[in-house]
Amino acid sequence: MNIISNQDKIGTSKFDLYLFKMLYLLRFKKSKWLKKQIIQITKDIETVKNRKVF
Repeated sequence: MNIISNQDKIGTSKFDLYLFKMLYLLRFKKSKWLKKQIIQITKDIETVKNRKVF
């Protein structure tokens, strides 16, 4: 999944976050890559929320 940033917001959504969380839980928390993606998407959503896009 490519994350594209622009002036207004970052190209991630809450749907992506929920999708990765669901996959993570279904895989019984064994995937380190999914965990990293969840953390990255959460940070991106917080960045958009706080409007600190660089």
